[in-house]
Amino acid sequence: MIRLFVIFGLSLLVCNPGQTQSTKDEIHLRATVRDVVPLSDFSGKITPVDFDPRFALTVRIESVDPAAGNFPAGTVVAFAIHSPARLFGDDAIKGKTYDFSIQRKTKHGKTRYFGLKVETVQTAPVVSAIIGQVDFKSPRPLALDGSWAARD
Repeated sequence: MIRLFVIFGLSLLVCNPGQTQSTKDEIHLRATVRDVVPLSDFSGKITPVDFDPRFALTVRIESVDPAAGNFPAGTVVAFAIHSPARLFGDDAIKGKTYDFSIQRKTKHGKTRYFGLKVETVQTAPVVSAIIGQVDFKSPRPLALDGSWAARD
């Protein structure tokens, strides 16, 4: 009986090779664009963030959330990106500060970054004045002062 449990336990160990630790999270960066150059013209340390990089995007990190060891505030970092058009939707403006998000995946002690995106800030449209608004229960237009206009 004991042999049966030992064999069963050993077979579980062999069939279950242990869990690999893998974590994935998103980092938000506010960074100022320093330069964008073709990757062939760049020399220095670069962080790949695309599977088909063609350009080097150099930025100065203004803030990071959550704190990331590779991107402390105040440092200059270069990312290997596919193209400025794909990332920014247009050309990057040197000196302009953007909000970025990037995915970080750590597996077997190795960290990989991918999915660099420019975060777009959505703002509500500004309404300067409400003129001629209609109450659908009683279709009379509003006067400029917001009161009901006299009926004709």
